[in-house]
Amino acid sequence: MANKSLVKVLGSAFLFSSVVTGCGQKSTPKPAAKAEPTEVKAITTSNQNNKKDESGEDLLHQPFLKVVCTGENPPENCNRPPDVTVTNKSVFKLYEAVQACWDDIKFKDKAGNLIDYTAIISTDQGDIEMELFPTQAPNHVRNFIALAKVGYYDGLFFEEVHLEEVEEPKVKLEQLRAGCPLGTGEVGFGSIGYWLKPEFSPDTKHEAGTVGSFYELEPETAACRFYMNLDSAPFMDENYSAIGKITKGMEVARKIYAMPLKAENEEGSRKPEKPVTIKKITIQTRNSVNTVAGR
Repeated sequence: MANKSLVKVLGSAFLFSSVVTGCGQKSTPKPAAKAEPTEVKAITTSNQNNKKDESGEDLLHQPFLKVVCTGENPPENCNRPPDVTVTNKSVFKLYEAVQACWDDIKFKDKAGNLIDYTAIISTDQGDIEMELFPTQAPNHVRNFIALAKVGYYDGLFFEEVHLEEVEEPKVKLEQLRAGCPLGTGEVGFGSIGYWLKPEFSPDTKHEAGTVGSFYELEPETAACRFYMNLDSAPFMDENYSAIGKITKGMEVARKIYAMPLKAENEEGSRKPEKPVTIKKITIQTRNSVNTVAGR
């Protein structure tokens, strides 16, 4: 059961959003102070037990309310979250469930050893397996695991494909985007009531298969959506919070990208005629396997 402080925080978030947007209307909230990017360097075997901030807090296991922006201080251009997702799940209950399980997600065992995490995304076109990068973006990885654990992604879609060509350096990027609560990828509606402060690691290189937290306009608007790169994109290095990399199933990701679209041969974001469904996400650790979705 949620404690009073949680209810107060979440209530404030929704109250703020209701005031600035009206009853379900799509308007832009007043500008709010932006979160400063948090650089989290990769933790190696030699220093994994000593990585702390100035106050002595373990950077791998920070409290939920310390690493997110809520409705009391939302990023610019973010709208009031929907009451329910496209899969008819209560956004309020999902928010409560994510916060409730946040501290239970550990990246080190009792002996202080790093725990390896793998995510298996089961779709109606096949499975995609990826290793997760908790030492490079611990809060974004924890968010992904928590959302999977509470069943948020069950039944959602790969709602967009993206094509981008960069001149300097010369790069052609094909990218999948998934996890929108509305199932549409509409700008300003990628959250269930909180947003994550960015974590840019100099140790992360955006090679083909890199997966990360998708943001729309500013880095602090990352929340529930994620991207999958099908090509190398060095211009994204230290500009996006990467959470992992595909180890199996790139052919499935490419198959999803190649599905018929509503608009063909256009640069930018495009919508599939029939979005591919995420059936469930399973999280595996080095020592145990936990099926955390599709219950």
